[in-house]
Parts: sequence; structure tokens; C-alpha cells
Amino acid sequence: MEVISLPVDPEFFDMLNYSICRAVNEALGKDGAESIFRKVGEINYGILKAKGEIKPSEDPLDTLEQIARYLERVGYMEKIEIKRVSDRELLLKMHGVSVLDSSVKLVDSGMAPSHYMTNLMFAALKEYGVEAELIDLGFDVEKNVVQEKWVLKGR
Repeated sequence: MEVISLPVDPEFFDMLNYSICRAVNEALGKDGAESIFRKVGEINYGILKAKGEIKPSEDPLDTLEQIARYLERVGYMEKIEIKRVSDRELLLKMHGVSVLDSSVKLVDSGMAPSHYMTNLMFAALKEYGVEAELIDLGFDVEKNVVQEKWVLKGR
């Protein structure tokens, strides 16, 4: 089967993200939606590994970097910076988030956003026996920049 490669309009992708997330939230509630979105991350992580897009290494940070580069390559975000602050702390700065508007709209409405990048990375960390507590450091919708601190626990 021939695969045709066409660019996806970011506004279309943002609208699609909002519609899917809203439907899941309305059907299952916020907690149910968060559970589904975590599972989506786990399934997608498995698919990306099977396709060879992600090759887990001994260092969890290297695997997270691979995920970041993949998400940049496919246009989910323009740029993702990951800085190790200590053995247990990471700072993430995301630029050009394709689903920022829909995510803000969902959160402002009391609903769970997909947090696709987060759930994909959480799935990777799970393989290392590591969990992450995410601390929102703020976002700038006009500049389309999101910052988070991750505190790693386990292993």
C-alpha cells in the first residue's frame, strides 16, 4: 500500500485533539479520560518501539530525548528541550505545541487534555520502574511555550 505524505494543518490537528478529548471526557469523566490518555501513551510507545522509532537505552533520559526528537520530526511540537537539573529532576521546555490552544480550552473547562507527549514519556519511564511527578511551571499561549519540572521517583 502506497503511503502519501501530506502535511497536517496544525489548526486541524488542534481541533481534532479538542474534539476527541472532549468526547472522551464527556463519556468517561475527567478521571476516566486521564486513564484512557495514559493507555494511549503506552500503546503508542509500544508501536514506536516495534517500528524502531524509539530504541530504549540504559539511560531513561536518552529514551526521553529520542521521544522528543520523534515528536519534533512528526510536527507535534517545534522543539522540546530537556535539561537534567539533578539525578531526580528534569526541566522540560516545549515550543510550538500543536495542541496548546485545545489543551488550554480543555483545562479551563475542567476537562483532561490528552497530554500526548507526557503520557508517551510516562510509558517509557514505566519500563525503567520510574514515575514522574509533573509540576507545571507555566505557559505562554502567545509565544506557544510550555514549561514543566519533572520529579522522578523509583528505581
